[in-house]
Amino acid sequence: MKTSLFRAATALGLIFSTQSLLAQETPVDASTPEGDNIVVTARRRAETLQSIPAAVSATTQETLTRASASDIQDIARLTPGLSYNSGNAGGLAAPSLRGVTNVTTTTFDNNVGVFLDGVYLSAKSNLDIDLFNLARVEVIKGPQSALYGNNAFAGAINYVLDRPSDHLTGRIKASAGTDGLAEIAGKISGPITDTLSAMVVGSYSHFGGTIDNARGSNLGGWDYKVSGSGMLLWKPSTAFEASAFYYHYEDELDGGANYMFVNNCGGTTTTSNNRGGSNRRYYCGALRAPDEVNVDPASYSRRKTDLVIGRASYDFGGPVLRYTGSWGKYRTVALQDQHLNSMGGLPTAQRRFTLPFVGPVREWSQELRLESYGNNVFDWAAGGYYYDRQAAQITVVGVGPAQTAKSLDNENVENTTMKSVFAMGTVKLSPAFDIEAQGRWTWEDKDSVLTNNLTGAVLRPKADFSYGTYRVTANWRWAQNKSFYAVVASGTKSGGFNNTAVVTEQSFGPEKNTTFEIGTKNQFAGGKITLNASAYYIDWTDLQLSVPSAIAGQTNPVTNIGSASVKGFEVDFTARPTRYWDLNLAYSYTDPKWDEGTVDYSSSRICPTAAACGLAQAGSGIDVGGFQIPRTSRHQYVAATTYTIPLPTSELYLRADVSYRSEQPTNAIALQYTDEQVLVNSRIGWVKGNYEISLFAKNLFDKRYIVSSVNEPEFVPATSFTTGFVGNGRIVGLTAEAKF
Repeated sequence: MKTSLFRAATALGLIFSTQSLLAQETPVDASTPEGDNIVVTARRRAETLQSIPAAVSATTQETLTRASASDIQDIARLTPGLSYNSGNAGGLAAPSLRGVTNVTTTTFDNNVGVFLDGVYLSAKSNLDIDLFNLARVEVIKGPQSALYGNNAFAGAINYVLDRPSDHLTGRIKASAGTDGLAEIAGKISGPITDTLSAMVVGSYSHFGGTIDNARGSNLGGWDYKVSGSGMLLWKPSTAFEASAFYYHYEDELDGGANYMFVNNCGGTTTTSNNRGGSNRRYYCGALRAPDEVNVDPASYSRRKTDLVIGRASYDFGGPVLRYTGSWGKYRTVALQDQHLNSMGGLPTAQRRFTLPFVGPVREWSQELRLESYGNNVFDWAAGGYYYDRQAAQITVVGVGPAQTAKSLDNENVENTTMKSVFAMGTVKLSPAFDIEAQGRWTWEDKDSVLTNNLTGAVLRPKADFSYGTYRVTANWRWAQNKSFYAVVASGTKSGGFNNTAVVTEQSFGPEKNTTFEIGTKNQFAGGKITLNASAYYIDWTDLQLSVPSAIAGQTNPVTNIGSASVKGFEVDFTARPTRYWDLNLAYSYTDPKWDEGTVDYSSSRICPTAAACGLAQAGSGIDVGGFQIPRTSRHQYVAATTYTIPLPTSELYLRADVSYRSEQPTNAIALQYTDEQVLVNSRIGWVKGNYEISLFAKNLFDKRYIVSSVNEPEFVPATSFTTGFVGNGRIVGLTAEAKF
């Protein structure tokens, strides 16, 4: 860690030193506070970022470009408190916010909701959106179930679309770089008639990847990523407007850059013939990236997304009626090598492959909302929501790419119908103090068809859930551009089903949490300094965890067991010492722990007895009370700076950012963890009018790291093996951009 931090500090220090020398000759900027220039819709209405009594991060299109952000993982890198883990070339996606994550990654829904313009995206493998299409990305921290519905349990990530303009505008961007990087994207927007405007966006990219593979070309890249979208906006009067949006995305990614770690702990077995590579049961310690991986080139992943969003609103001269409807279809298929380096000498035809296929996932939703904002004493909103989803998930394990001699062939089809009503009211007790209450009641009907194609068994479990969620906020603006707020809120995450013959194990219920938060937002020196901070405590109950089945050999079912507590704080500091220099420092501390008495029953393959792992036995499980929650980091920070050098007819800018994520346990017993990550990016750009050329370096110091990992069962013998997913190294490239 010391070496990594030294390199990061050196990179930023060089830029800060240069800026300090230049800043001595720069006049003071007394312009409008920067935070007041960013308008967000985190509370489903337009507000300035600094005026919202909530912890919200907003990353604009300009920042996304200059930070070389290309996906949701980069957004997490720029947002302390948010981390993102994924593996198997885009599968197993699990955003984590404030230490609340999916402890079990096989459930359909995440603990952090991902939305496109407020519309829920449920398919885990299809959470990446072409960022070129966006105005900004908003991350709203803390439970948002009362406002956003669907599983905004720990918070929400909302991709906010750009809108058609009332005059002709356009933008085109092209990049080329190392390891075959080639990207092009374009957007055109403008009026068609006096009342109708349109926007069309398209992009294409190819990347060869940076990760050395012993069995073929590099991994970590993609053959193609293609997206296209269009939006029509109709405003026939000042009172009425309607829009229609269509989005298509597809890609073909390399097979996951997976590496299997050799077991070194957890007790012994009677044989070493297992994918753990030894007669030990588990790998203990830090997971660090190897120099190369050994992945069969037959591996791949393909994803496809189609999404339609329609909106309409009518202003009655006070209250506004809004309708939002959506339809989406998502598909993902991946063929993944499961033998990797532990049996690296096996030819392709003898290797075991997993084929996870998610989809088609079809969903559609409708929301009708009547709202009235901007009133002197009382603002309000009320409405109803309907959501319908059919999701299929197929898992096949067999030998060779054709997957003969199958050892697993399951198909799960889950149908969900959700109805909810919601309301919000804000009482303005004085010009400086108000209280807002949000509430939602949800009825959820679920059924599933669970098929084992090897045995022919078909199960048809059903379950109904109903629950309420709320959020209450008090906001005191005690001075100009300074405020305190306090929040109490609840979150709920949907339940689901298990493909098991044991009737009592076939369904599990929702997770729940109650969050308490206090915060402050402040600007000083005429807006040149912004200091925001928040502290929180989360009471997390009915966690969805895997336990051994009552029948030996069954897949471990998920059930509601155990509880956890999370406490932490966040600080965000932004300064603009001069009109040419801006600086942002943000830090997050999170302490997510299992509550005392929580028992993990899923580690029998790792530890035949608790004593074999140096842990405490609790019945037939292991007491994990006080251990850190998996896939969470105690410490995260990001530091970013941009300095602009004015030239006679143009300008030059220098940007650097460094992000840090501390180590993350990989499962409940916390004997294994992914190592800390320190990543540095930089960009130098020249801007003349509407034209820009920039040179960028992503992962400047070519840091090797494990993005995330998964522990998988080996059935004969009964052990576990650990697969780590390696992240990309340094990428250097040149970007040219033109606007009109």
